[in-house]
Amino acid sequence: MLTCRWPDGETPKALVVFCHGLGASGRGYDALSGYWAARGYLVVHPTFPDWIAAVAAREPGLGLDPDADLSGWAAMPRVRARLHEILHTPFYWLERIRIVRRLLDEADAILAATGGDPGRPVPLAVAGHSFGAYTAQLLAGAEIDLPGESPARFRDDRLAAAILLSAQGRDQQGLRDGSWEAMTGPVLTVTGTLDRGAGGQGWEWKSEPYELGPPGGKYLAVLEGADHYLGGFASGGAGAAVPNQRDAVRRLTLAFLDAHVARDAAAASWLASITDRIGPAPLLFKPK
Repeated sequence: MLTCRWPDGETPKALVVFCHGLGASGRGYDALSGYWAARGYLVVHPTFPDWIAAVAAREPGLGLDPDADLSGWAAMPRVRARLHEILHTPFYWLERIRIVRRLLDEADAILAATGGDPGRPVPLAVAGHSFGAYTAQLLAGAEIDLPGESPARFRDDRLAAAILLSAQGRDQQGLRDGSWEAMTGPVLTVTGTLDRGAGGQGWEWKSEPYELGPPGGKYLAVLEGADHYLGGFASGGAGAAVPNQRDAVRRLTLAFLDAHVARDAAAASWLASITDRIGPAPLLFKPK
């Protein structure tokens, strides 16, 4: 399943692949990607095999109806445990990479199908939330250890930049010291002071892709009081809805795309002007 959101009546500034979180699907995250689309970006949302409805269909022993509303799966202990097994299974990491690369291969066809000009190349970028942020950082160059294999790197040089929303740090899913040394392109990492990892890790752990990555087009934004859903940009009522946090994420991510993908000087200047808040939303902001 593939969902696309695109600008009305204009050739997109860029194509952004948005990678969903564990159990979610490509139908979600419209509060953020719709904002980008209204401002010139074609946003493509693949659905990965860890989508809860797909898991329910493959594994009838879980006792879930694939056609029912399964958005509350995280409150079901047995289902939550199974989804967390999936999160830590390399097959699912690699399937996400394979699917995104296939989409990048088909970028011209996607542009043509959504009203773009296939004869005019546009830049490519990747973004993701939670498990999707893991996918995005691998494609941006983060190296991981796969069980029983040599260290693996999945960097795709077609990507101009990456956005990591509630990402992962060391000692999970093959990430470790040195994982981010080759993540040399522009990367925006966003988390919140109430954001937690699958193992209960705090925002400092979620900041490691920034802290341990090389300088050059890197930004860290830590929103005060924001949880895993960073003000409520995901669909289905996930996370607390906090309008000032949601709007800060929208403005920050759009400026990053404009500055580092569309090469807009005004957006780069705005990023350079951020100190300790975006509108009414307080945050820790660090560029390097």
